[in-house]
Amino acid sequence: MIALSFTFGCSIRPAYALTLVLCCLNTNLYPANKTLPIDPGVSQSIGEAALSVASERFSKDRADPVGYKLLALSDFLCSKKDNVFYLKGLLNSGSPIRPIKFGPITNEEALASHLTKFANNLKEPSYFQLVLLSSASTLAPQRRDLLIALQRAKRRGLDMDFYRLLRNARNPLPPSGLSPPYPSELKKKQASELSSLATELAASELVQDNDSLEGRRMISLGLLLDPENEHLLYLFALWEIGRIDQIPVSKPRKDILLAKLIATSRQRDNSFSLNLLLHRSILMLRPDRFDSVVFLQKAKELGRQISFESIALEYEQLLKDKRQLPEEPKTQSVPTSNVVDASLCNLLVGKRWNLVSKHSNQTWFFRFWRTTSIFKPSGKCEGTRGNKLHTWNSWKIKDGTLLIDGYAKYFYDRESKSWKQADGKKNSVLR
Repeated sequence: MIALSFTFGCSIRPAYALTLVLCCLNTNLYPANKTLPIDPGVSQSIGEAALSVASERFSKDRADPVGYKLLALSDFLCSKKDNVFYLKGLLNSGSPIRPIKFGPITNEEALASHLTKFANNLKEPSYFQLVLLSSASTLAPQRRDLLIALQRAKRRGLDMDFYRLLRNARNPLPPSGLSPPYPSELKKKQASELSSLATELAASELVQDNDSLEGRRMISLGLLLDPENEHLLYLFALWEIGRIDQIPVSKPRKDILLAKLIATSRQRDNSFSLNLLLHRSILMLRPDRFDSVVFLQKAKELGRQISFESIALEYEQLLKDKRQLPEEPKTQSVPTSNVVDASLCNLLVGKRWNLVSKHSNQTWFFRFWRTTSIFKPSGKCEGTRGNKLHTWNSWKIKDGTLLIDGYAKYFYDRESKSWKQADGKKNSVLR
């Protein structure tokens, strides 16, 4: 599981739903064809609790970004949305906002705890679980368990943007999100010990200098040896948000770390790339150690890059090449046309597009995301120009043609790498 385990023992009354920044996006962005792994009554309760906290924040600052995230969460979770619409209406009209208790009286700390407990009570890792954890983290940004869980998901390559998580909330995690970013070459106990010692040294260096090269290299070393070490993930997360001072710092055990690195470098079954990393790390602690200097010099004369960064990058790629992702469920063969549509779908949702309209001489910035099976691709889209939203809302691809909102047809021109109008007109193009 991505999240840490918690004991589930509370329920709160119905509440909540979802909106986007400044209430620009509407709820049909979030497909409702898949049920959430949570009782509707509980979902409503969490939504209303979030709405109460959002109103408290908006009463102090109408532009509060955390308030808008909580409003979006509430809009997503609530099936009964009158309270959500009421708060949106106050925001849109500019009317005064006072703290309103839409459901249970829930302060920020209590709401963060509720969200975390519900998230960790879920049986399977999911985007919905990450939505709850990310929401809790906005209220308790320095909470250790949340920082670790979210950093773990980020390290596995998942897009952790809050609103992107909401859009994916009803979808399962990809196979890459279910396992570490790469396997450790060392045995678990050995990798954990080395990584924890590297974390101690990194913390002591970064507390003194947030840009410490030795500190950053120790983080890299620890992650390569034990990619999901919780002590290191916590340190890394704090460093990223500029709160490294929050981690308890003890005197680093350099001698013990050095001894264990040396002992590990003598193991016969190590890969050459691992030994490069170990010897290079040893020289950070003892720059004149004979065996390590000789090993790196020999590697250099063989044409290998011996800077720490080059070695680390090469070793990380080697580990990723060995990674075995969970197998996708076996599927029946699909028609060639469906495969083509799936390929075009991956192309469409994989980047941001510019819609250039020659009639209005305007450029809109579009993003597309899929909400259905990849072999029958369709989904939602969002186009923006400044603070304005485009009217296009949905799309599908069939027989190689992109159909937007049921009328605008485009085909993909591989030479120009753009979507051109399928009727031969040249009024607009997606680049």
